[in-house]
Amino acid sequence: MSKRRTLQALFALAICTVFVIGASRALSAGNQAGKITYMKGSVTAYRAGSWVKLHKNSSIFKGDVIKTGKKKSRVEIVLSDQSVIRLSKRSKLVISQALFSGGGKNFSAKLMRGQAYALVSKLTGSGSKFEVKTSNAVAGVRGTTFRIDSKTDKSTVVRVYTGAVAVSNAPIYAKPGKVKDASGKFQMPRKGVKPGGPGRVEVAGPHEVTKKEWEEFVAKAMQEVRVAANGKISAPVAFNSEQDAADEWVAWNKSRDQQK
Repeated sequence: MSKRRTLQALFALAICTVFVIGASRALSAGNQAGKITYMKGSVTAYRAGSWVKLHKNSSIFKGDVIKTGKKKSRVEIVLSDQSVIRLSKRSKLVISQALFSGGGKNFSAKLMRGQAYALVSKLTGSGSKFEVKTSNAVAGVRGTTFRIDSKTDKSTVVRVYTGAVAVSNAPIYAKPGKVKDASGKFQMPRKGVKPGGPGRVEVAGPHEVTKKEWEEFVAKAMQEVRVAANGKISAPVAFNSEQDAADEWVAWNKSRDQQK
């Protein structure tokens, strides 16, 4: 190959590299959900097929799986709309949706395990939403402070500190008409089933889902809602505020809230 052709090939490669890097940065900026403003211990994210270590000021993106380590690991993430979400030790959170534009928001995350605490900025616009899911519950908020615990026994507890949270057990419903498979085991839920929808069926447990259970419960300040592993949802009740305040995880979150 001549010297001229070699230079042309190198120039073309350089242009391609710049384009790819630019496109990658633009894509990352478009998917950015927020950044880490506090962390302690081990915090990692699964993205682009591998686990990466995170640090203070690290960016968080839509699609990230955030995981905290053992002992006293924890992390605080400030989202692009200034909402805050924190994870305690041994927690795993999947950022499913993170769209913030024109004052509106569309944020959805799934807590696979552990504890999450959220301080949510006011929602504006009819299409705005902020929700955190577990394996058997959905907590949708309207500008509030709350915590959600995904227990080791597969149950979920949602506690509200300010505002209100609508809690539903919709994700656990079995597929209508096919409650059990050939082995007698309950099937996985059907995607898209919503509270109050048609086709009430049994769930993986000893009780039959009633119309009341299909509907959302709205928990107000200083109330909690519990969703059992089998999907049975309990009406909101007041929780012991003194015992809750004595929890080191809660106390730390409140101290961080006061710094905002």
